[in-house]
Amino acid sequence: MMKNYRSHALAAISSSVLLLSGCSHMPFGHHEDNRYKTAKPGASLEIPPDLTKPATDNRFSVPDANSDSTRSAYEINDRASQKEAAEDNTPAGAKLSTENNNITLTAGTDRAWRLVGLALDRAGFTVDDRNREKGIYFVSCVDPKAKSEDTGMLSKLEFWKDKAPPKPQKYRILVNPQGSGSVVTILDKDGFTEHTETSSKILKLIFNQLK
Repeated sequence: MMKNYRSHALAAISSSVLLLSGCSHMPFGHHEDNRYKTAKPGASLEIPPDLTKPATDNRFSVPDANSDSTRSAYEINDRASQKEAAEDNTPAGAKLSTENNNITLTAGTDRAWRLVGLALDRAGFTVDDRNREKGIYFVSCVDPKAKSEDTGMLSKLEFWKDKAPPKPQKYRILVNPQGSGSVVTILDKDGFTEHTETSSKILKLIFNQLK
């Protein structure tokens, strides 16, 4: 029995010694690491340019109002046609008829269309719309009678009255084929031939630019 007790005691002591020797190799203790004091500084970090400056993209940029990108292909072609008409010095053979209230041209319909568009632009008209297939320019014009009445002496004296300016009337400038040439007439907003003082003045302004 004594022999067994000694055996157990020796086994226990051996186990304790092994445990103590193993603990000395475990990182339980705090050891100050002073290696950073002698370390050399490393290279500074560089931030990639694409992280600080985003790539530019002009897909959403607003185009210039006068650039071709803001105009339809039809308008660009129409402007090009007017430019060709301006550079063409061939006489258009324009004749103004006060009796029929129209303008006849020896030029064909295509060239007459370009010439009339150029004449409207030179005369200062604002073209609201155009339909090349039907040969119609849509313009607005103030009746000269309404304008003259509004600028009378009494109207000037009655400055306290809030009077609306004359409302522009809608007109259509029609360019139609006639024989080997063309004819220009003025239509009202309903599409009927106009025979008024205003339409006569519009035709005269166009004719002066076609001569």
